[in-house]
Amino acid sequence: MRMKEEGELGNNTELVIMCDDKPPVIVVCGATGAQGGAVVRALVETGKYKIRCLTRDPSSSKSQRLQQEFGSSADIELIKCDLQKRDDVRQAFQGVWAIFALTDFWANPTKPELEIDSGRLMADVAAENLSSTYSPYFIYSCLENVEQGSGGKM
Repeated sequence: MRMKEEGELGNNTELVIMCDDKPPVIVVCGATGAQGGAVVRALVETGKYKIRCLTRDPSSSKSQRLQQEFGSSADIELIKCDLQKRDDVRQAFQGVWAIFALTDFWANPTKPELEIDSGRLMADVAAENLSSTYSPYFIYSCLENVEQGSGGKM
């Protein structure tokens, strides 16, 4: 076990305790999508983390492609998680070092309030985790409708 030196943390003055024999666990929401998938690939390239990939359906073709892309050599796990269910989110966030959270408007495009609810739920559960386990990083990403904003070019 080692503690990161203050310089390794940038402006953050908190110390992060890491076990040298176990990599920190990072949750990636939307791991089968474009943004979450890019985060997973970047984390895998570092070789420093265990990545907990959240998906609505581990048997979907996108989930299967993710598993095929990284195979058994990468330190990833695919977890079924409904971001509308507190118990699912709690279980997925348990014992993690960092959370990359994003919401999916396209899952329910006629009910944007569901996207807002899932974002709030993830933030609430992450805040609960701060009091019970040490999870220093919660990164929340959201995008506008890029197809509409780019005039259909993206």
